[in-house]
Amino acid sequence: MKRLDLDTIEITEEDIKLIMGDSFTFFPQLLDNCFCAKCKDHRTTIINYRAYLNILQDISLQGECAQCSQAVGRYIETGESKESVEAADHVRKLKKDKV
Repeated sequence: MKRLDLDTIEITEEDIKLIMGDSFTFFPQLLDNCFCAKCKDHRTTIINYRAYLNILQDISLQGECAQCSQAVGRYIETGESKESVEAADHVRKLKKDKV
């Protein structure tokens, strides 16, 4: 796995649900719509992923292609919504307080 930025923290699916709010209903569709450079049609589902919250309050998923097991990623821009940013700040504070 690539070295992550120091301000990037690992988050859970529950954290994602809190950050995305009502938009979380689209999360399964985001998982099913990932790019794989190795697969012929390039569209795949990300599986066995880990989720991270970056300094921009966006979510990054790092996982595997469901078809060929190649490493794939998915970037979800959540840092543009005031509600999402507030929720992400809350998640970040909780995670850092646990350390």
